[in-house]
Amino acid sequence: MRKKKEKLEGVYRAASKSFGFVKLLSGEEIYVSSKDSMDALNDDRVAIEILSDKTDKSKSREAKVIKIIERASDIVVGYFKQSKSFAFVTPINKKIPFDIHIEKKYFGKAVNDSIVEVKLLRSNKKNENPEGVVVNVIGHKDDPTASIRAIVHDFKIRDVFDEEVLAEADKVAVPINELDLIGRKDLRDKMFITIDGEDTKDIDDAICLEKESKNLQKLYVSIADVSHYVKEKSPLDREALKRGNSVYLLDRVIPMLPHVLSNGMCSLNEDEDRLTMTCEITFDEKGSVRSHEIYKSIIHSHKRMTYTEVQKIIDGKPSSSDNPYYDKICNMVLDMIDLSRKLRKKRYDRGAINFDLKETIIQVDESLNPIGVEEKVRIEAYELIEDFMVAANEAVAEEYYFREVPFVYRVHEASDEEKVTSFVTMLDSIGVPHKFKAKDTLKPQDLQKFLKSIDDKDYKMVVEKLALRSMSQARYSKNELGHFALAAKYYTHFTSPIRRYSDLQIHRIMHEVIEGTFNKRRLDHYDSILDSVTMHISKTERVAIDCERDIEALKKCEYMKKYIGEEFYGSISGMTNYGIYVELDNTVEGMIALRDIKGDMYHFDESKYRVVGEHTKKTFVMGERVKVQLVKCTPEIRAIDFILV
Repeated sequence: MRKKKEKLEGVYRAASKSFGFVKLLSGEEIYVSSKDSMDALNDDRVAIEILSDKTDKSKSREAKVIKIIERASDIVVGYFKQSKSFAFVTPINKKIPFDIHIEKKYFGKAVNDSIVEVKLLRSNKKNENPEGVVVNVIGHKDDPTASIRAIVHDFKIRDVFDEEVLAEADKVAVPINELDLIGRKDLRDKMFITIDGEDTKDIDDAICLEKESKNLQKLYVSIADVSHYVKEKSPLDREALKRGNSVYLLDRVIPMLPHVLSNGMCSLNEDEDRLTMTCEITFDEKGSVRSHEIYKSIIHSHKRMTYTEVQKIIDGKPSSSDNPYYDKICNMVLDMIDLSRKLRKKRYDRGAINFDLKETIIQVDESLNPIGVEEKVRIEAYELIEDFMVAANEAVAEEYYFREVPFVYRVHEASDEEKVTSFVTMLDSIGVPHKFKAKDTLKPQDLQKFLKSIDDKDYKMVVEKLALRSMSQARYSKNELGHFALAAKYYTHFTSPIRRYSDLQIHRIMHEVIEGTFNKRRLDHYDSILDSVTMHISKTERVAIDCERDIEALKKCEYMKKYIGEEFYGSISGMTNYGIYVELDNTVEGMIALRDIKGDMYHFDESKYRVVGEHTKKTFVMGERVKVQLVKCTPEIRAIDFILV
């Protein structure tokens, strides 16, 4: 008797144009090839039929989608290509494997090469493209602003506030009055400064450092008290939760909160009184924490400083200023950098990992055309702020963990066995000496020592990327699970409530604890909502990161078009069954198709993570320096093609 095929339900996640996974309630992920996905899109709830069971531990079961139960969204963004009686829309999302058929009566105002939003009309039938109707024309594909808007729309990022939300923001963004000061510590006489980028307008944090005695100094980290203005379940709060975080684009910021708050009453602007939450930490001469206190406060920012300006002070070349406090500020900054270095060393000594990964700066003109792409130079002024924010986040997390109240933690779990094995295999394939073993439990101290040992090696950049890929993704949780990369037992996000809902959420809890209004009813309330809140904001954070990366890839692609035909040196940064990825020294990454490598038939050996010639046995490994020629740039799919020189 033939075995009845198993039917299940789950949520579809596209991994690439070729395949995806359906995640079941049990947590199991089941493989679905594109030919078996119908027209399922990311986060659609689907019914599946199991095609095959696991053949070994490393592989998942396989299935096909038999029904789309509920769409997460039926809107797709893409490029409109018109013929006489119909058109096709090619999605800008590279993970969608089908074009959408548009009948002429559904063109709307779209013309050839428009970027459009299409509403899907029906599910895909066998061997047919899904049909759709144009519901919005974003712009022309050659318009740089339209290209960015298209990516934002594709990620379903909310970029416009409803009138109700704007009206409430205007209503609550009122000057500070005497009632606001009740229960707050007045720190306006302290010499607070802010340190941010030149273009930053949403200033979350201000810092002050004072010497208590010869052996003790007190650090004040004061954070905008956004929860004073954004009340739970208000229109502002509901909108902030939906967004989860601000999104930082090349041309603008899509804020979590309206500008009247994010750039106005909540931003710790120079020479303005602002309501804050303060974490006050006393350190000894070695940088060890002696005590900490967390409370509601009011501060006055004495100077808005930039990273560049602070770095000049650190380098002994301070700028001139007419600020009456400037000389004192310079002395305080020098004390700050001394404390910052001690904190960094202590964190490093306990095993924290400092990834020295490349970041990109993309310069654009007024029309958003890219005019420069280069690696961002990291300066110590950035680390000063990071060190102080990490110290505050740890202090707050530890305090509220031992208060035994529901909380939002920033967690980073240790790598699982499969990822460690993959990392070890890739190190072996490159020929990098190490002491790790497959199936080991990776400890932060061991990984840190290993990365330090290859500081002067050409392959360091690639190994750091491999290490990062082998690690779990940081996320939010109501359970304190530790932070692997920081080697921290307790960690949270307390320092950016203007741009992160996680921070706003814990500020609200802290308010109630400090004010003495936290009771069993509130405990039960937070206990009931924090699982869904942390899951949601972890997802919106991932969406924001992917959107920002997509726009960066688009601009890199547009920038490199003028260099087609030129040759560059780069390092092999990735491999797949169809190509070798190469990262140039300016951080631009492109692909050499295996079919385009002359002289042999090349194949990707996944077990040893290398590309090998079938006859010559010529081998390409991760980190290897190669010379390439740029042959094609396709901004529509953010693709850069190289050939090997």
